[in-house]
Amino acid sequence: MKIFIFKIQYLRLQVFIYSFLCFLLPASLVLAQDLSLPQGFDNYVHQVLKTFDVPGLSVGIVKDGKIILTKGYGVRRLGEAAPVTEETLFSIASNSKAFTATALALLVEEGKLKWEDRVIKYLPWFQLNDAYVTSHLTIRDLLVHHSGLPAYANDLLLFPPSTFSRQELLRKLADVPLQHDFRSVYAYDNILYIAAGEVIEKVSGITWEDFIKKRIFDVVGMQHSISRFSMLKQQKNVAYAHVKRKGQLKVVASFFDQNIGDAGNPAGGIASCAVDMTKWVAAQLDSGLTLNGGRLFASNATQELWKIVRPMPISKEPAWLQPAQKNFYGYALGFRKYDYRGYEVIGHGGLLTGFVSQIAMVPQKRLGIVVLTNQLSSGAYWSIINHLLDYYLQTQSFDWIAGYKKEADNASIKQDSIEKQLRPDSTLKLSLPLEAYTGVYTNKLLGKVRIKAEHDSLKIRFLNSPQLNASLWHFHGDIFNLAFDNRDRSSAPMLSFSLNPDKSIREANFISTFTDADNDWESVILKPDKNAINDTLMLKRKIEKVLQKGNPGTFAIAFKDLSDNDTFFYNEHQLFHAASTMKTPVLAETFRQIERGKLALSDSVEVYNEFKSIYDGSSYAIDARDDSEQGLYSLIGKKAALADLLLRMITQSSNLATNIVIDLVGAKNVMKTMERLGAKEMKILRGVEDSKAFAHGMNNMVSAYDLSLLFVQLARGEMINSRSSEQMLDILMKQHFRGIIPAELPADVKVANKTGSINKVCHDSGIVFLPDGRKYVLILLSMGVDEKLAQQYLAEISGVFYHYVCNKDTTE
Repeated sequence: MKIFIFKIQYLRLQVFIYSFLCFLLPASLVLAQDLSLPQGFDNYVHQVLKTFDVPGLSVGIVKDGKIILTKGYGVRRLGEAAPVTEETLFSIASNSKAFTATALALLVEEGKLKWEDRVIKYLPWFQLNDAYVTSHLTIRDLLVHHSGLPAYANDLLLFPPSTFSRQELLRKLADVPLQHDFRSVYAYDNILYIAAGEVIEKVSGITWEDFIKKRIFDVVGMQHSISRFSMLKQQKNVAYAHVKRKGQLKVVASFFDQNIGDAGNPAGGIASCAVDMTKWVAAQLDSGLTLNGGRLFASNATQELWKIVRPMPISKEPAWLQPAQKNFYGYALGFRKYDYRGYEVIGHGGLLTGFVSQIAMVPQKRLGIVVLTNQLSSGAYWSIINHLLDYYLQTQSFDWIAGYKKEADNASIKQDSIEKQLRPDSTLKLSLPLEAYTGVYTNKLLGKVRIKAEHDSLKIRFLNSPQLNASLWHFHGDIFNLAFDNRDRSSAPMLSFSLNPDKSIREANFISTFTDADNDWESVILKPDKNAINDTLMLKRKIEKVLQKGNPGTFAIAFKDLSDNDTFFYNEHQLFHAASTMKTPVLAETFRQIERGKLALSDSVEVYNEFKSIYDGSSYAIDARDDSEQGLYSLIGKKAALADLLLRMITQSSNLATNIVIDLVGAKNVMKTMERLGAKEMKILRGVEDSKAFAHGMNNMVSAYDLSLLFVQLARGEMINSRSSEQMLDILMKQHFRGIIPAELPADVKVANKTGSINKVCHDSGIVFLPDGRKYVLILLSMGVDEKLAQQYLAEISGVFYHYVCNKDTTE
């Protein structure tokens, strides 16, 4: 009897100890003991790692609303000991698309948009190459890959990232011809998920990244995940990308910079881990209910997200993978749906250089599986997922590792066969000397591309996509092999040049490496840019060609690129009658006195029209008919704000306003301020229309060099101080006279300038602001040429400098 009682007490003690240990252990480990895993599962995963040469992966399993497993295997980086854990971050790539779709579902649930709303309702500037498709494309259409765009449209600007913003990337779609009928063919794209991200920002009022963080990650409890790819390099527990090159596994150390930029986040920028992704899958399986007791979305959202919209082609599986044969396959909203052994599966994959991921959910079994890997091996994650599906669906087991290993070996043999066929023919020589292939080329998708000669090869520079920069090595004929400067990148395409009958370059087009994801290269045709200026020698020649048209006139030029301090001068110290260019120094002196407290923009200043000649002190008045602005004359005898006088003086070149302001600040003070800048050649002696002074040679004079000193200070925010510089630039930006420096520049280029003209004297002076943030100062002076012709010549010179700056190789 005592023995029996002792046994009962012993058993109770065991239960207590077990309960106490369960309290201390992490939840994932406790659940793993409560719920079953396939026998020897850890050994199976390690076999997968070895077979497919994968350094590390993580697995998450959820069943019946409970986490069965979140665990890491292997190492984060080849050659290092740091292990993959359940919290190690992996790029989930296109698995990000389900988050974008779910974000839209949340906005639909709130009544802020509808799935059938037209995209242009929220993005009125959005345009495809077909007007009908543009006007009928819906929010739902953005997510299901049947817009008619070619597969992987414009991916070259997303992977690797370019310098273009999301809106700039989307605007390029207007130049992409549709390859299929609208809503008829499945053709996978990433770019329209960028549009979906823009819709989310427009409707919600916050960025896609913040929406995903606040409305999804925080609600589900995904505390380790990040929605902004650029933040990944700042995290501590990160898996590194790995790829195989010629049979050797290597680390892709540059994946932080080359995989994707933040512009592509809505399509593939999320990084997550096993523990977070398992929570995500659990919420999806449980109609929006989260494991922490919250709710992500209403249950009807699941029906929308998982409903097939676009059927997908079904490929025939080989005998060694026969149990994986699909009978139906389709794309839903950020998810794919297919069948596996008689069960419906909801899933999606993700691929970025060195990473692949896959999720699989079986709603009938309330089963969800996540596999994240740091090597480009789809066989690794399918071997694990199918092994687990077989176990939980209680179907016949299959040797998935052997099947996918055979599939990988066959793919490798096929690739080797293709590469062996690419043998150069030594009898096919270059048609031209190597230097003849150099120059600047343009393409609507990529923008400017520059090709330079370097020793016995060529260098190709993509100004908006520096990760694509490469060397060009002669293959045969007029075809070159590309070798990316970033050796972590995969195999590159070839570049083939075609010639005109006169042996000049007609165009160059890329030949892809024969994979679907590289098809984007095939549509890229580079055209020589006839306006391109390759170097300062060509710049000088082009300018001289324009100046020859203006003979026997006199010209002066001062140019300074604020980005790299590049300069160009021509007759920069030649003195010219200043005409109205002297009004900018007067503006600068006025702001100097404002900063010192002597004046204020709000000061009321009397408007009058009687001034003293600096020649003999006699009075004179300005004839309104000779002034480019007449409105101020109606205010004579009244008062006007100093700010109004300055605006009229600069933007409409009011002579009356100029003389009133000069009387106020003093011409001598203007001179002193200019001298402090180092402008020793400039003379600001008087106001305008002083005919007696003019007759006796007492004139305001400027040189291109001195004016450039003033505008460089303005451009750098150093004229008086940054606040004063900004205020002056704001006035100059409102200039009415745009016939010279801005005349031949694109509409998105901003110019802050001040012109001047009088009696065969024609000038312009200003700062040019490019859309990419660069800026340069340009001073153009002329005399002895009729004003109309002078404007034409100077505008042409301005265009030459614009093309020179735009064609600079900023990647070096």
